[in-house]
Amino acid sequence: MKLIKAISVILLPFFVACESDEKKFARAERECSQKNSVDQLDVSLFGYSYDDADSVSIKIQRDGKIIADYKDALPKKYFDSLRHQRYYTIKKNILLTDTLMVKIAKEPIRKIYGFSYAVKPHFTMMNRDFGCEFNSFVMDGEIVNESTVRVVNKSAK
Repeated sequence: MKLIKAISVILLPFFVACESDEKKFARAERECSQKNSVDQLDVSLFGYSYDDADSVSIKIQRDGKIIADYKDALPKKYFDSLRHQRYYTIKKNILLTDTLMVKIAKEPIRKIYGFSYAVKPHFTMMNRDFGCEFNSFVMDGEIVNESTVRVVNKSAK
């Protein structure tokens, strides 16, 4: 009998202190509603050798005006040398309402806009939580439900 009382006294605070899933989801929704920018944007390049593409041109348009226009060198290091996969990070603060224009090599300019966040579940063995994550964007008129911009060289073999 004492053992049952001891166990109930020990376990009771754990059940009382646990935050409900509804509260966790609501907290994450509030966090998402307050976000208005993306701190950085990852770009994944497939099929571009260094001779094909050694730099990227980026323009950020806000309220009809170009606020950033620059050219940056692409990394020489390949993540996957068979597929010529490289990563580049745009380290600018991009508002959710901004339009990003990215030009790589001889490819047409890619227009990226409509950035959004969404509440996503974070489940582990011991915890169940929800968080606000960068979720999607529109690239050249097509909705992309990823957090990374993927650019594929269509002419690569």
